[in-house]
Order: sequence, then C-alpha cells, then structure tokens
Amino acid sequence: MNAKLGHLQARLREFSMIDFSKIPRDRVGLGSQVVVLDLKKDEELTYNLVTSEEADVSKGKISTSSPIGRGLLGKQVGDTVKISIPDGTRELEILSLITIHDLAAS
Repeated sequence: MNAKLGHLQARLREFSMIDFSKIPRDRVGLGSQVVVLDLKKDEELTYNLVTSEEADVSKGKISTSSPIGRGLLGKQVGDTVKISIPDGTRELEILSLITIHDLAAS
C-alpha cells in the first residue's frame, strides 16, 4: 500500500510540473480530444490523448507515447497522417480537435 501511495505522490509531482503554456492551442497535444477518419476503413474514431498511466484504448484514451499518439502530436485539423502500427499502416485524417485549453475554458 505504501509503495502505491509513493508512486501516486510521485505522479502528482510530475503532473504539477507540466507547463500548460507549452501545450499547443491549435494542434494536437496532451489532453486533446481528436476525431479522426480512418481512410482505409471509412470509420470515424475519437481519441483522447493522455499519459501512459491513464491510457485505456477501449475507452478511446491513448497515450501520447503510443504509435497513434505520437503520430497525432503536433498535427492540425485537415492533416492526414500515416502511422505504422503492428498490423501495418493506418492513414488517419484529423476531422476535429478540442485541446486541453478548450476543455479548461468550458
């Protein structure tokens, strides 16, 4: 129990050091909600970019360090990205973006 508590306290310290001014306001970054179109499957998907500890693919929460997360970082609405994944390549077009700044303002 103490080990888990220590880990959580360390994570809180890390989160408190995040410089929100360095997270882009018009591009995909940590905390963004991104709607993409999978061009091969013609399927819309919604991803929330989170830290690796919060990641839960079944709920659309992907880590910024995952292949898809890394591929989306820094992109804007209208951009198309090709992402290498274990099953091959996915081509995603960014349809809409809500940044962490937009979420904080609402």
